Amino acid sequence: MRVIPVIDISQGQVVHAVAGQREHYHPVCSRLHQNSDPAGIVQAFLDIYTFDTVYMADLDAITGRKSNDACLQRLLDNFSYLNVWLDRGINNKVEVVNSMHPRVWHVIGSETGFSSTLLPELLVLSPQPILSLDFKEGQLLGDQNLLQQPEFWPDNIILMNLDRVGTASGVDEDLLGRILQISAHSHVFIGGGIRNISDMQHLNALGITGILVATALHAGQITSADLKAIAQL
Repeated sequence: MRVIPVIDISQGQVVHAVAGQREHYHPVCSRLHQNSDPAGIVQAFLDIYTFDTVYMADLDAITGRKSNDACLQRLLDNFSYLNVWLDRGINNKVEVVNSMHPRVWHVIGSETGFSSTLLPELLVLSPQPILSLDFKEGQLLGDQNLLQQPEFWPDNIILMNLDRVGTASGVDEDLLGRILQISAHSHVFIGGGIRNISDMQHLNALGITGILVATALHAGQITSADLKAIAQL
């Protein structure tokens, strides 16, 4: 099972994302690092495990404000071996083309409201596309037709449960079951609610490819030993 650490960026700082309530996010308080500097947080992640990928959510870009391009570039410069799964609210072809980089994998989130008819074109433009199915209160945010057209999904999809992000409340089993029924040809990653190694072992047994995690790492609920153990599964 793959574990991908997450950094949520707002105004150049890593913030603690909780339940999708972005107006209430504050700079992260982590056991791993003394401040909310993105490069410092990423290095702290790497100090506990040899991650090869980090997920960066540019919350400013997602909400229509000035994007954190300098932060992204600093990560690419400082960590030359690290891939970045970048969620910046991309929902059109021009944005995909303008943000191409060999180590950047574009996350195309349903919450941006892009049309399902545009998905095949976006996926052709992006060399490593990832579709994020963003849910809140059990409902898909965005074009509902996405759930009816799994044949257009890329190899990697994220089930992102915004209600459970940062809450350490566990995975929504009902929602997960719904997605697994229609995602037979995709690799599924889970975001939101992951608490500990028991959750990871359970998801691995269900055939989940990987998880996105931040809170449990910052709180020390998922340790270096846990990460090494789960990598063997």
